[in-house]
Formats: sequence, C-alpha cells, structure tokens
Amino acid sequence: MPLIFNYGFDSLGLHRMEGFVESHNVNCKNAMRKLDFQQEGTMKDCEIKNGEFISLDIYSKINVQ
Repeated sequence: MPLIFNYGFDSLGLHRMEGFVESHNVNCKNAMRKLDFQQEGTMKDCEIKNGEFISLDIYSKINVQ
C-alpha cells in the first residue's frame, strides 16, 4: 500500500484518496485504520447486495505534504 500512496500523492499529485467499506466488514475497517485512513461517515442502505440493502463506511486519507 505505501507504493500506491506514494504513486497517487507524489506522481499523480492527488490530494485525497477514498475508500468505501461495507459497514459490517470489521477486518477491512481495521485495515483502513492501520493505513491511517480516517472514517468520515456512513452511507446507510446505499447499495443492494444479494437482494438486501447494505451500508458503506467512507474513509479518506489526505496528503499532508
């Protein structure tokens, strides 16, 4: 992941990267936190998966350089 961050922030000049994680996916949410992403909020019942509505948590990482 550090290579992706370096490429996005340094080579592409991105200011922000985002991640959308299913709210019940604890492992992925923990990984986002370990990568210094900040949770910004939850989009409730925003997608349908297997015939049921699911919610997504929004995470972001800002380039502070």
